[in-house]
Amino acid sequence: MARIGVLTSDFKFYHDVIELLKSWDLPFVSLSEPSFQPPDVNVVLSSSRDCFNTSNQFKGETPLDALRSSLASLFYKEKFETLTIGIDPGPYPGVAVFADEILMEAFECTSREELPNHVSKIISSYPFSKLQVKIGNGDIPNRDFIIKGLMALNLNIKIVDEKNTSFPHKIHDNALSAARIAATERRYIHSGPFSNVRRKNMFEREFKTLKSQMRNSSNL
Repeated sequence: MARIGVLTSDFKFYHDVIELLKSWDLPFVSLSEPSFQPPDVNVVLSSSRDCFNTSNQFKGETPLDALRSSLASLFYKEKFETLTIGIDPGPYPGVAVFADEILMEAFECTSREELPNHVSKIISSYPFSKLQVKIGNGDIPNRDFIIKGLMALNLNIKIVDEKNTSFPHKIHDNALSAARIAATERRYIHSGPFSNVRRKNMFEREFKTLKSQMRNSSNL
C-alpha cells in the first residue's frame, strides 16, 4: 500500500496534517529528513513555511491545500483530466469532489454563504485540465442563491435532476447527495430493504473512492 509522507518543521502544520490524514483514513508516515524517502512514498506534504525542498514535495498554507495538490501525483499523474464538483443545494450545502471518476472528498458546509470560498479553494488546489460543476435542481431558493454566489468564479454550472439522491432517508446526508449529483451519469437502482447501512459504507458501496484506490495502490 502506498503511503503519504509528512515532513515539516512547522509544529502546527504537523499536528493538523496528521489529524487530516487520519480523518480521511489515508496511510501516511512521518519523515525525519529530506534525503530519505521510503520506496512506498511517492508524495511528501510540507508547510509553505518550510524552507527546505525535497523530491515529490507538495507545500501548502494549510494541510488540506497541500493534500489536494498532491492527489494527482498519488496516481502517478501530472494532473487529473476531469475534476467534477457536485453540490446539493440547501441551507447547509453538500459538496463532493470527483477526480477522473474517483471520489476524493465529500463534506457539508456550515452555511450556504461559505460555499463559494470552498469551491474556490478546491479549484485552486487540485491540478486538472477540465472542470465540471453540477448542482441539484431541488430547493430552488437556495439553489439560486448558491448559483448567484458562484458567479464571481466564472464557472460553467450545470443544473441536474437530483431525483433519488437522498435514499435511504434514515441516513440522508447532504455530502452523500452531492456525490450522487456529481455522478449523474450513474443510475441509482436498489432493491429490497437496506440493512447495516451507515453513512461511511454508503460512499464505499456506491463509488470508487480515494481510500479504496489507495488500498489497491499496488495495482496503480
